[in-house]
Amino acid sequence: MKKWSVVSGRWSAVSYKASVFICVHLWLVISVFSQNKPCQLDEKTMQFVGSPVAQARCLLRPNKIGGVLGEELKKMPDPLEKLIGEKVKIKKENLRKYLQKNKIDEQNVGGSLDEILSKAKLPNGEEIQALYFLIHDTSSPYLQDADDFPADINETSYKGNKLEIWLNNPVAHIFVNRVGESITTTPFAESVRKGWGTKFARDILKADAKGLQIHIELIQPRRRDKTNPNPNNDLIAPAVGFTEGQYERLALLYVCASVRRGTWLIPSYHSAMDAGIKDAHDDPQNFDLKKFAKELKKIINSIKTL
Repeated sequence: MKKWSVVSGRWSAVSYKASVFICVHLWLVISVFSQNKPCQLDEKTMQFVGSPVAQARCLLRPNKIGGVLGEELKKMPDPLEKLIGEKVKIKKENLRKYLQKNKIDEQNVGGSLDEILSKAKLPNGEEIQALYFLIHDTSSPYLQDADDFPADINETSYKGNKLEIWLNNPVAHIFVNRVGESITTTPFAESVRKGWGTKFARDILKADAKGLQIHIELIQPRRRDKTNPNPNNDLIAPAVGFTEGQYERLALLYVCASVRRGTWLIPSYHSAMDAGIKDAHDDPQNFDLKKFAKELKKIINSIKTL
């Protein structure tokens, strides 16, 4: 089938198949662009529009390869949907008992439970504690053109699980290795010590308000996608993005930060927070929100029994 050419004013030999391909390609581009739109921001409060739950549904859009975001969540897995933004009912002393029972030092989960979270100064001069719990992956170690990931990436022996290296590079508050151990490089009481944590903080929040975000980095090695023209890409992550130990420690960190604030923080993926910004990040890759929610529920139930 032939198609009318506006340029020449006559029928040109452009196949119907080619036309369909172009239309489909444009639809995909438009679709990706719309999905990667940033969540709507209220510049007066430096917070996103909507209830804490509505914000989380936007900020936890599924994260695909290359940072392509999926559709906004209609509902989050239990107990996230019921908790986010609500008053925390866990008593500090019970959380402390849980940490002691499991031999976890408060200094490795963001610092003393007696301290408040980092503060942000809003445009109207008001100061508030951190509201957003940012989930990242380190995208390192970078294995370049390796054909596969090392067999021991989830073992203590793996070099990528050595947390001490991050003490000299405090670009987040906490780093969690694949064994489920964590190290604090910036206490929750401070805004992140090095850099911004997100491009959103760099471009929008600036120095005054970057304390609105708490940043958690999960160790995840990456490899280059050899089919991608960018020679420095790190698109390939392990199929099982994170370990059970990482989800468990991440859930505990979420509990600790929320108990200190008094209300449940709004979780967000790094990719969704930076949506719409040039060279936005693509992490965390292969993150399973249901596994995180499951571990969160287990910890809350365990604390209740103390």
